[in-house]
Amino acid sequence: MTDPDHPSSRRLGRAGAWVAALLLAMMLVFFIGRNLWHRDILKEDQQTGENRATSYEETPELKD
Repeated sequence: MTDPDHPSSRRLGRAGAWVAALLLAMMLVFFIGRNLWHRDILKEDQQTGENRATSYEETPELKD
């Protein structure tokens, strides 16, 4: 009989795979969602002619 406090290595491996898959899925959802949000912001900026960042070094929000 197996001890319920010590799961088998196969079960531990399966649980580890589920955790890794869940973390990967969460990262993908975040990455895709952020890209879709950024696409909407860029589309809005292009329609209004507004440019939020003049260069990579300076942003309008931090300018004096």
